[in-house]
Amino acid sequence: MESNAHQQLKRLSLAFLREHGCLAVATEVRCPISRYRVDAAGYLERARHPGVGEVKPKPRENGKRLKPPEKAPATVIIECKQSRADFLRERYDQRALLDRRQQLDRLRRAIQTQRIMQEEPHLRQQGQSLFPELDVWDFPRSRNQAYQKVLRQLRRIDQMLHGQTKFCMIARYALADRLYIAAPEGMIKKRELPPGWGLLECPRKVLKNPDPNADLFGESVLKITITSPRHTAQRQRRERMLRNIAVSASAALSQSLGILAGTRG
Repeated sequence: MESNAHQQLKRLSLAFLREHGCLAVATEVRCPISRYRVDAAGYLERARHPGVGEVKPKPRENGKRLKPPEKAPATVIIECKQSRADFLRERYDQRALLDRRQQLDRLRRAIQTQRIMQEEPHLRQQGQSLFPELDVWDFPRSRNQAYQKVLRQLRRIDQMLHGQTKFCMIARYALADRLYIAAPEGMIKKRELPPGWGLLECPRKVLKNPDPNADLFGESVLKITITSPRHTAQRQRRERMLRNIAVSASAALSQSLGILAGTRG
């Protein structure tokens, strides 16, 4: 079940997005090209705020400042993390994990051929094939400690690859123009931020005493502590994100109206 602190961070994220020019905002939004859902997302028709979607003016040329470029649309993703455990669970780098898995898999095969097949011939299931090189071996039953350690490491990496690379995947494929993590003040250190993400911080007292009746689009107390790099998402992904924001906002409205209709009866 979602905690009160997490709900409050999502509400404040919506307020932050509205304050910074996003006319379309929603929570629980599906990413443009992946199965991931993000806690909050917004769409700016004309990006204008530093750290959210600004376009820097062109430099001077021959002493004259060039005409500034038109301010392009932008999308913003915010992931809310109310605890360190919640944050650390998803900050692994998929490429590094895949490289490490490849190394471990090579080591696994080397131990099988150089150690287990020589030292534990009883694990060979004879009679399974006409050719010795095609014999089946019950390697998982090996008592080789180094081999079992490699298997444990492989299982752990597989678990991480299937559920804990969200931050890295969103940044690598530029699923939005700006990426932020919203967290209690002081919870996340700068060096702990995943590459490509900025940091929004919330005073802890606000999370300790949330106001359940607060205006959904009221004043946000989230402050930009570390500015997100600009990722320059593809136009098609911006449009897809806008569509997904609309779908999520419509679903939330329908649910709200359904609850209200039920109370009238």
